[in-house]
Amino acid sequence: MTSPEETIRRGSSWLKPGLLMLGTGFLLAAGFGAARVARAGLDHHMHGGGAEAHDLIELRITRELDKVGATASQKQQIKAIVDAGFARHKALAAEHEQLHSQLLAAVSGDTVDRAAIEVTRATALARIDQGSRELAQSLGDIAEVLTPSQRAKLALHHAKSSESRDRP
Repeated sequence: MTSPEETIRRGSSWLKPGLLMLGTGFLLAAGFGAARVARAGLDHHMHGGGAEAHDLIELRITRELDKVGATASQKQQIKAIVDAGFARHKALAAEHEQLHSQLLAAVSGDTVDRAAIEVTRATALARIDQGSRELAQSLGDIAEVLTPSQRAKLALHHAKSSESRDRP
């Protein structure tokens, strides 16, 4: 009898395609799920929609900025960056709904339209990549508003918070 490790090393016939399908399914589900949750303003956890999510994020950012001694001007600049990010994201709601409809149409007909599934997958991943780049750009923009000392304090505070959450 072969061990699971030996089967994996030999590359059993089901493993690679199975992992590929699982990975692709995860990416689609995560991408669509993340977009839906974000678009709905974390409505699963908060019943007020996007405005409440925006307010919650601004509250958390304000708390962190207070901890590092950010000035009113810095807070205002960072608020503008966050607001612009929310506006960009909100504008994508129609695109998300269109992708969702395309995916449902591709799998719910008399035949499965694999080409449409692939186009939808590629479009969703491109959109996720674009959103990731925009988020990274915003993070860099926010970091540049802060002084090196403030960034160091913020990083230290984040490390301590993460450490305390990771303890059993």
